[in-house]
Amino acid sequence: MRKQFVLFTFLLLGIVAMHADSMAEYRAFADTVRADVYSMDLPAFKVRDIPEKYRNESAVYKAIYENFDAKKKTGVGVRPGPMMLPTISRRARIEAGHLTRMLIHINDKAALEKYSEFDFGIDNKKNYFEGYEKNRHVMGARLIKTDNRIVDIDTSDFVEVEEGKKGENKRRKLAIPGLEVGDDIDVFFYTETRMQNVHPDPLTFYLKESAPILNYRIHCVIDDNLTAQYRILNGAPDFDVTRDDDGNYVLDLEIADISAKEPRLWYNQSQQSPQIKMYLFNRRNSSDFTPKSARFDGMQCNPPAEWIIGDRWDQDDWWLENGAVAGNLVMKNYLKDGHKIAKDIGKMVKDGRISVREGADYLYNLLCYLYIGNLARLNAHDFALQYNSLLKAHKFPIEAGLSSVPDQEPLYDVINLNNTVFFTSLQGDSSRYYFPPKNGIYSPSDMIPGANGRVAMMWRKPKERKKVPDGDNYFRLPATTSAKNRNITYVDAVIDGSVIDINRKEVHTGAAKMHALPILSEEDINEGYRKYLSRYGHTVSVKENKKRAAERMERYADGRKEQKEDFKNEIKAYHGEYPSEFVDGKVTSLGINPDSTALVYELSYKMDNLVKRAGNNVILSLGKLFCDQLELLPSDRERDVDAYFVTPREYVTRISVGIPSGYTVNESSLSGLNRLILNESGAFSANTVLISPDKIQVDIIKRYNKGILPVSEWSEMLSVLDMASEWNNVSILLEKK
Repeated sequence: MRKQFVLFTFLLLGIVAMHADSMAEYRAFADTVRADVYSMDLPAFKVRDIPEKYRNESAVYKAIYENFDAKKKTGVGVRPGPMMLPTISRRARIEAGHLTRMLIHINDKAALEKYSEFDFGIDNKKNYFEGYEKNRHVMGARLIKTDNRIVDIDTSDFVEVEEGKKGENKRRKLAIPGLEVGDDIDVFFYTETRMQNVHPDPLTFYLKESAPILNYRIHCVIDDNLTAQYRILNGAPDFDVTRDDDGNYVLDLEIADISAKEPRLWYNQSQQSPQIKMYLFNRRNSSDFTPKSARFDGMQCNPPAEWIIGDRWDQDDWWLENGAVAGNLVMKNYLKDGHKIAKDIGKMVKDGRISVREGADYLYNLLCYLYIGNLARLNAHDFALQYNSLLKAHKFPIEAGLSSVPDQEPLYDVINLNNTVFFTSLQGDSSRYYFPPKNGIYSPSDMIPGANGRVAMMWRKPKERKKVPDGDNYFRLPATTSAKNRNITYVDAVIDGSVIDINRKEVHTGAAKMHALPILSEEDINEGYRKYLSRYGHTVSVKENKKRAAERMERYADGRKEQKEDFKNEIKAYHGEYPSEFVDGKVTSLGINPDSTALVYELSYKMDNLVKRAGNNVILSLGKLFCDQLELLPSDRERDVDAYFVTPREYVTRISVGIPSGYTVNESSLSGLNRLILNESGAFSANTVLISPDKIQVDIIKRYNKGILPVSEWSEMLSVLDMASEWNNVSILLEKK
């Protein structure tokens, strides 16, 4: 036993020593990076004054500098060869460094609060088959005080935090002590990346910030033995591209006085900000897929979108034409009798017992059950291919199509195949476009948010594409309306002394469903799909052993506890405050049935801050029974870009309030609570009536008519938002009889 203890002690000491050596190595690396960065000769970082026109800005970026370099490297490794003998093989490597440095002037307390804390990544390593990706992160910060003193911040004094429900997002957070209004903060973030048989993540330069920028400079040096593809988007300028003495590509861009700012609200950076998006490849990589368009070295500025779309076809043509077996394998591998169920659905369609659309809807939800419930290892791309294959396997008359991911560039400007998404449609049926249900739970009849009206293209066989190029086959997916994306709220409130008992029912359709996702538990999702899939006499269940089944039931129990807190958070989001008492909450419909597409949940709770005594009378904060409205800041009212609402949508609310015994309300005073505004941007209306001596009813409609509102209509939208916000604060007097 003593020997074992001594060995364990030596082992522990060895681990501690190795950790200490690793930390010492990192500190030396970080110190070197900081010294190099702050010794750079960058005139824009020596500016002390800001232009008079920016004196009233909350903050000003005096300078932003980005430096990116990437070198091709080659390594060697060993893999099994003929007769399983070890064979030397080549490893494609890339070493890269990315620096972002900013000089920010703090002009008021809002900016002081915003920039008094920063977060940056944790060093990490990911291992893949014959590959890896290693990242080291360094942050530096110094203050330039109003008397020109320079104060260096100890950036080793960070704290590591875990974010997300399961702590899956790990970051380092650093507070900036001593920062004051009037100071400048010179902060940088540097990431060193070493990778083998892995392509780098995309690099995007956004040429717009939340504050004016006096100088923005980008400098890139890229090995000529790598492939670089970049796209200029949303009006961004191009790089000045040259070659250095070693043949590397040198990209430079410098812009002065960027006065346009990103709005705080209703703005989509990837869709609206001027930007340059870049992808790098080492074409010698044999483990990670290299697109056909990137299989030769060099620099490609704005490559034709048809090349990139061709990359997608090149990777997936076989699946789209011949991949029938794969769809069956997913059913067979993950569901009990899954292959039999899918086959039976195909036979029911063939025999005319159900329609083609009903069969396609069922199989879509069957695959969603696996995908959303995380019961099979599928990503969105896999889902689309598997669904296509599943329908092909059972002879459904289908067509495959391609669009770009809703938060990425449009298809005619696509820069990488991974920014695209497949969908499936039934021949001759324009009512269904089956997209992967990414970031949401939707009925087969729903269009995923952001896909409406986007440019798309149908897949054609390679021979057909040779005859007619892809560029001639773009079309737009159907648009949507506010009526299809609706949140209907029913509030039944009863005053009980100083407390209000509230029963509230929420009904979400279309894109409005994504706002209800936080309250769904794993049990709600799985059991909701199983209920739908039980139609046609089938019993659907996932393949799992006793251990996994027990783990699932344990997760269900934990999920019910977590859901109670999720319901409370939803109530706070609705009323602006937590309930004084939570009574009950339940999900009654998942919203996946195309015949009944609404996601529905019900809540019961008490609020003790909406009723106040005024002598013998009672004042009810009636407006607080309407969903809490966003408060616009003065800076939000001025806008020079379109408002990005994603989709048109509508909020319909019916509030019923029981008047307590012994009290009455002046019916004529209720008419003073009525509101109405209608314009091109949207609408708001409120109609308050006394439907009986003991009940008040309010019907409210708030509508956004457009997914993307032209800036020319912003003032009209402000009128709608202001009226809704004003009604949120109305009260009524209940008089003692």
